[in-house]
Amino acid sequence: MPKDIDVFPDFQRGELTFPAIPLYQYDGDVTSEMASGLSRTEALKMLEYMLTIRNFEETIVKLKNGKFEPLAQYKFIGATHLSIGQEAVAIGAMSALNADDYITSTHRGHGHSIAKGAYALEKASPEYLMEFVAGDGDPADPRGLLDCAIQEHLNRTMAELFGKEEGYCRGRGGGMHIADFHSGHLGANAIVGGSYAIAAGAALAASKLGDGKTCLCFVGDGATNNGISHEAYNFAAMAQFKEGCPVIFLVENNQYGMTGQERGEVTGVEHLARRGAGYNEDNMHAEVVNGMDVLAVRDAVSRAAELCRSGEGPVLLECMTYRYMGHSLSDTRETYRSKEEEEAWQKRDAIKTFATALAKAGVASKDEIRLMRDIARERIERATMYAYSATDPDPSTIYEGLLADTTSDEIDPKWATPKEALHAEPIQQNRDGQGRILYRHAVIEALQDEMLRDKRVILYGEDVADYGGAFQATKGLFEVFGRERVFNTAISEAAIIGTAAGASMAGLRPVVELMYIDFILMTMDQLGNQAAKNRYMFGGKAKLPMVLRTTIGGGKGYAGQHSQSLEAVATMFPGLKVIAPSTAYDVKGLLKAAIRDDNPVVFIEHQHCYTNTDAVPAEDYTIPIGQARIGREGTDITVVAYSWMYYQALEAAEMAAEEGISVELVDPRTLRPLDVDMIAASVDKTKHLVVVQQAPSVGCYGEHIAYAVQDRCFDAMKRPARIVAAHDVPPPMAAPLENENLPSPEKILRNIKEVLGR
Repeated sequence: MPKDIDVFPDFQRGELTFPAIPLYQYDGDVTSEMASGLSRTEALKMLEYMLTIRNFEETIVKLKNGKFEPLAQYKFIGATHLSIGQEAVAIGAMSALNADDYITSTHRGHGHSIAKGAYALEKASPEYLMEFVAGDGDPADPRGLLDCAIQEHLNRTMAELFGKEEGYCRGRGGGMHIADFHSGHLGANAIVGGSYAIAAGAALAASKLGDGKTCLCFVGDGATNNGISHEAYNFAAMAQFKEGCPVIFLVENNQYGMTGQERGEVTGVEHLARRGAGYNEDNMHAEVVNGMDVLAVRDAVSRAAELCRSGEGPVLLECMTYRYMGHSLSDTRETYRSKEEEEAWQKRDAIKTFATALAKAGVASKDEIRLMRDIARERIERATMYAYSATDPDPSTIYEGLLADTTSDEIDPKWATPKEALHAEPIQQNRDGQGRILYRHAVIEALQDEMLRDKRVILYGEDVADYGGAFQATKGLFEVFGRERVFNTAISEAAIIGTAAGASMAGLRPVVELMYIDFILMTMDQLGNQAAKNRYMFGGKAKLPMVLRTTIGGGKGYAGQHSQSLEAVATMFPGLKVIAPSTAYDVKGLLKAAIRDDNPVVFIEHQHCYTNTDAVPAEDYTIPIGQARIGREGTDITVVAYSWMYYQALEAAEMAAEEGISVELVDPRTLRPLDVDMIAASVDKTKHLVVVQQAPSVGCYGEHIAYAVQDRCFDAMKRPARIVAAHDVPPPMAAPLENENLPSPEKILRNIKEVLGR
């Protein structure tokens, strides 16, 4: 494929200028909006749902303080962050979106969840509503059926805050982690800024799938100062996305990032919207909106959604609002806020001003508004009593929802990549007379097979496109599939992982690459707090079919930040699968299995393995994830080794054979889940265990292997397990030090003999 992006020198004198960023431009009102198409019913719904959110949040305060009379003795637990005062942002935004659009939310997200669910139910079919209320409704009474559905929605929301099985996430998430995938709500997030990249990834999926959806990402002002904000803005604004990325980043600026003030204290700008100028030539269409005016928010989000749907995203909106309560219920806010400030904002209260405007315009009488307040209060009281009486989760179900048990092995033919979509003929790997190819060619073959099989599989990351990856393990794929399916990203490791999580939740099957596993430390929020926990935290609803490919090395003099073996870091997080194959045969079969798996997989390739050859069938095959293999049978001692260390252990086993020692060599292939059964069966036979791995011994994955096997085989073992590992130092650069640091066949043999007492 010819190079499509050239950069030529241009040193012509000039200056950079930026378009103006609109500030509070909306000048409409109830009358003008109704003249433009806003119906009376829609206007009243906006007030109704703002009142619903306000009553929901105020009830939480009463529960926490023991002032909710029906449950005065009830002890309400869990972190609680309220959005009282911010209702106009949630309702204005949700009223402007389509029912199937996506949102991501924040730890202060009860209002977003209530609004998203309510508006989705407004537009749902009677059949869906009947299913939602479990048949407890009358399809012949559409208004009554909708009321039943709204009540059920509030019941499930409150039940989640109570930690009940009937909650949206079965009590696994609680108030800071509510998701409703049926309505497009991809989840509230307790990590400040944590959903930035997820939203960009969901929007990427919508664009690639061509489904016309957009994703609205709610974040607070505090989140804009987190590094992931920069990475997500930059990712979404990449020029190579010719159709734009249909994501709306909506900053709900309530003036405080806990206690720190955005203006005058923790930033150097008056308006966070001006940061849009740093990411593309359109300022990301940034503007500042009156977040205390529900109609102004509705107008801004409507225009933003239209920009996204027409291929001109991303969009950055800053909605200026105010939270009346402290950061949490334990925060009295007295030390960092003045009464004068609070009173000034409360005079602009969104609910009061909108109710007054509706009455003034003759849309609703004061009695009708009063009745709406009563109905909202009664709904929340019913939801609260429902939640109190709902079911506590059974401790025996604690593992439910952690991992999906599905794959894409059985795939609809509609997902196959059509031949006319290819930019070149597929790559044919040259095999020798014994059917052998290089390990890295097996990686390429697996990726190409799966991308041909399923057009939802995309590949992106650092230098994977034209260059073919730092280790040439993606070479040629860009030429075959083009920039639509294979593209480079900025050096933004957190964004790479976070967008993959979001894209996988929204229907793609992304494979992303980090050049070195050392860089995984840059991703730990997105990998450990987001991708790994998402399915479980949200009640087992989501599928995250994403693969993170990365490499480990050592022995090249790359020193402390490019030579580590950090696989144990990934294995620390339930919800991730971790694979580390040693042979070309295994890398193809396991990578294909990983891509088809409906869970996030960390796939670790070793740089020294890339040039190894092995017999690899050209035909389609997969290897079950979680199944070890016996690389060499023996009777005296079991040695467990994976990735490059497998070959070091294999050489040690051959040396041991010359001394009359029979080594059984087990390659786990998959670290999580670990095939303890196979390893234990071997140790039951040999009575001895040595585990070899490249990382330092303290906290290494080998410790887990040794523990798991000794726990099963303690009575059979004649000696304690031995771990052969690197020294407890960062990888050194100097050759003598690095050689000393890495386990060698000689070191492994010495430890084998010591364990056997020889």
